[in-house]
Amino acid sequence: MEQDRPMHIPAAAAVLCSATLLLTAVLATHAQNTTMTTLPSSSTSCDPAMCGGLRIKYPFWLGGTHPPVCGYRAFQVTCDRNGTASLRNSIWTYQITEISYGNDSGTFRVANTDLSDGSCDIILKVNASSDLGYAPFGISGTNQKLFFLYNCTDLEAQPLPLAWAPVNCTNANASIFNSFALLAGGDKPDNKWEPIPGSCTVSMMPVLGYPGATGADYRRLMNSGFLVEYTADDCRACEESGGFCRINTTYDIFECRCSDGMSDSIICHSSGNSSGSSIPGLKNFEFFVV
Repeated sequence: MEQDRPMHIPAAAAVLCSATLLLTAVLATHAQNTTMTTLPSSSTSCDPAMCGGLRIKYPFWLGGTHPPVCGYRAFQVTCDRNGTASLRNSIWTYQITEISYGNDSGTFRVANTDLSDGSCDIILKVNASSDLGYAPFGISGTNQKLFFLYNCTDLEAQPLPLAWAPVNCTNANASIFNSFALLAGGDKPDNKWEPIPGSCTVSMMPVLGYPGATGADYRRLMNSGFLVEYTADDCRACEESGGFCRINTTYDIFECRCSDGMSDSIICHSSGNSSGSSIPGLKNFEFFVV
């Protein structure tokens, strides 16, 4: 019986087989890379999301749920396991309790959770809303001003105003003494209050306030938060023209994404000539289409 012999493959066939395998591997790798670099294209990727009872949508976006193209950098929101929403890109921790959406402007209510316990160690060092000035927000004139006066000296010169409420700083640094809270009106010109007697260091935070509130209610006032105003490009016009509101994450600016490309304005053109960019130098830049 003839023994089995090894099967020999002609050299040309072996080369062809190797080339085929190599080509297959290259195509597979290319397909994989193409898939990995393709940006989300679903029109639902920026649909509103919930954090607790709060509805998050443009110009806000929920980190971990929405891609960054769904909203401006400063409007990123985080949501913890308890369903508490907070502004992501800020020095202090601002818990968002309400959002009122408008076409190109709106308001939202925040509470500074770093200060809500009334600890003088933190409250009396800086103005509690100072870092919001670096973001596209504005403190609403509806708020009142909660002043903290500390390290006051020469208080014997004249009696303290009745509106001054002592602040409990028992857990504070020993260098902080003679501390008081004073609730003043909003930002209207006619809101005046008495000059500060003696010499005090002063810090301030806005509070929304409520009827009958005084400086003695400083803990409740801080927990209730304050109102912040914002402006953003009008998303409604883009959506009504058939587009999707997105953000250029490189320049943090608004873009209207249309079915045939990116609009060169805030709406999609019915003529179909909507490709291109309003940003100089980005003619050949690739954007995903939704």
